[in-house]
Amino acid sequence: MTFAFPPADSAAHQLSQIEREFSRLLTRITDAAHVARGLRLPVDRVGEAAGAFHERATAWAGDVSGLSCLAETARYDAARARDRAAFAESLTGVLPGAAR
Repeated sequence: MTFAFPPADSAAHQLSQIEREFSRLLTRITDAAHVARGLRLPVDRVGEAAGAFHERATAWAGDVSGLSCLAETARYDAARARDRAAFAESLTGVLPGAAR
């Protein structure tokens, strides 16, 4: 069985593009989290300012890492919506009026 790609203006195609963008965003967030974790490593914990910087860098790394969970959930939801739209669009050829 061969599946045809959805037309470029279909909801499934648009949701597929959104899913790809979420994947790209997730990669960038993961990279940013690695950089954020690295910020705290070279800081010598001598002095009050260095300690404060270390604490803030650690907190920021956690915040950035948390964004990846949100992006992954949004990507997953877009993929599910894309699949539902593709299924509904496939019914229009089989069952007239099914897309309503």
